[in-house]
Amino acid sequence: MIRVELTVAALLVSAYFVFLTALFWGLWVRASRRRRRAATVESQMPRIREALVEYLSGSNNQAAIREYVRHYRRDVGDAILDFHGTVGGSARDRLCDLALEFSLVHDWCQDAQSKEQAVRRKAFARLSFVCAYEPCRRVAGDLLLVALEDSDPEVRLAAARALVASGTIEELGQVFRLALSQGLLTRVLLAEDLRRHATELCRTAVPEALARDNPAQQVAALQMVVGWERALPLANLHTLLSSKHHEVRLEALRLAPLVPLSAENRSAILQQLREGDAEESTAAALVAGRLRLHEALPYLARCLRLGTAEMARIAAAALAEMHPKGWQTLLEISGGSGTSALIAAAALERGRRRAGV
Repeated sequence: MIRVELTVAALLVSAYFVFLTALFWGLWVRASRRRRRAATVESQMPRIREALVEYLSGSNNQAAIREYVRHYRRDVGDAILDFHGTVGGSARDRLCDLALEFSLVHDWCQDAQSKEQAVRRKAFARLSFVCAYEPCRRVAGDLLLVALEDSDPEVRLAAARALVASGTIEELGQVFRLALSQGLLTRVLLAEDLRRHATELCRTAVPEALARDNPAQQVAALQMVVGWERALPLANLHTLLSSKHHEVRLEALRLAPLVPLSAENRSAILQQLREGDAEESTAAALVAGRLRLHEALPYLARCLRLGTAEMARIAAAALAEMHPKGWQTLLEISGGSGTSALIAAAALERGRRRAGV
């Protein structure tokens, strides 16, 4: 009985050893093939790029590219993506036409529907480049809009950037709304992409986001608009300047110099300078200086005399922008003693140097 059990155990151990040997051999063969293919691709990539550069330079000879597509289809896609950020205009359109002609765009659309995260990421990275070309965008269809709800943030970002490059104003609005719910890095990237559409977005998407009773969303929207650093036709900012939420008021103050200075906005800025906390008063003083609000002179003088060191410096700089009354105020304060007098004297001197006086 014991002999039978030992025999069975030996057979099981032998079978397990054979299984492990076969598994190891299979993995070794697979890794070896991958290394050989990687070495082959590495040697071919410079030639693929060279063929693409020659084509972009005006050559109509596609024979070499066609051969590369036949043997290294996915690698040609990688080579095309390498041109992202380096070509534009007609050169980019020519490259996108090539991707369409060899059905690479169709491959990427198929990959975009994969359940594998890495495959989807790569597919949307490629589509975000080529979809700036309208024929490629037509092939992609609604894939980009659907991808705005993908579980992977990198896929959402790539799809959003593709829509920014080729979308309608309604689609740009969807991208803007998506950005409001994303992390800071994604929001910064999309804000930069959306900058050239700022005026159009300020007619619909931005006012809608700011009108919602959602302080976090309002702050995110204001931060994006401030980041555009453009004069914008945005109305009713005074409602945000008088918001009950501190962060909303603060971001609205930062936006104030970029929108039309209505009577309501002027009044709200002065109110924050007069009644706001230290942070809000400091921001309002900066705005008053940039907009040269002469009605703010007495409040700026008070900030200079009684405020924190940072507030005093900003108030003094604002007064230096308001010649001649601001200069007169600085001259009066500089005649006194203490830190305020020193700050006022330094600001007045800088103002005179800039004015060449």
